Amino acid sequence: MPPAGGRKKGFLGPQVNQVVIVVILSALVILTLVPILFMVVSSLKNNSQILSSFWSLPSPAQWDNYGLAYDKIWRYMLNTILYAVTASVLVMALSAVGGYIFAKKSFPGKEVLFFVMLAMMMIPSVLTLIPAYVLYENMGLTNTPWVILIASAAGGQVFGTFLCRSSMAGIPDEMFEAARMDGASELTVFMRMVLPLSLPILATLFIMHSVGVYNDYVWPLLTIRDSSIQVISVGLTTAFSKYGMVEMGPQFAAYAISSIPLVLTFAFGMKYYVQGMTQGALKM
Repeated sequence: MPPAGGRKKGFLGPQVNQVVIVVILSALVILTLVPILFMVVSSLKNNSQILSSFWSLPSPAQWDNYGLAYDKIWRYMLNTILYAVTASVLVMALSAVGGYIFAKKSFPGKEVLFFVMLAMMMIPSVLTLIPAYVLYENMGLTNTPWVILIASAAGGQVFGTFLCRSSMAGIPDEMFEAARMDGASELTVFMRMVLPLSLPILATLFIMHSVGVYNDYVWPLLTIRDSSIQVISVGLTTAFSKYGMVEMGPQFAAYAISSIPLVLTFAFGMKYYVQGMTQGALKM
């Protein structure tokens, strides 16, 4: 029989470990939430309250900041949502076709072409920034919505094809052969079998790419000059400057409002996002 002290140590050990884990996770959650809470609190202050009492609660609360912020950024938000949704749908379509071809079709040089495409993911985007700008400028697409849509669709389909290929490679070939024997065309097989089975990974791709487009700053800043078609990330830095002074309260309120689409996207798509990432990881 083990000594009583050994039993006591074994009994308390897991409890101590659980306490340590809970403390560490709680500290990480607090560190994550502090900037968000600071943003919300600051959005209810004016400049004098923020500068004079940085950590205090708003007194009185400036609820008008949210109305002022919405009036200034609603156009930027609408533009960015349209860009993100359209570009993400294009990426989903191109990636689904490319992934299916690389996963289920045979043609000369397939593996070489796939690895060349993967090598493109290793090139830092900053290295191609100026050449890409010159290309779109010569095509006459700068300062138009197309410079965002085409660049996003062209850049996002590389990673999207990789994800879709990894996911679709796990679908049994016998299913497709049986459908073809029953008279199904290649388009029918793709539309009615491949796409429904790939919905989790496509939803994951949509969320990842739409968030990337929504948060992009450098490319829109470089290529768009007209404020009526500008995106939210750039608009947040320019909409609240007045006579050289930044209205910090409404600007923080704009930050809070502009984060709502991303929060809703993850709130309603988290199930499919996790399912798609898990599915892709298992099949790779």
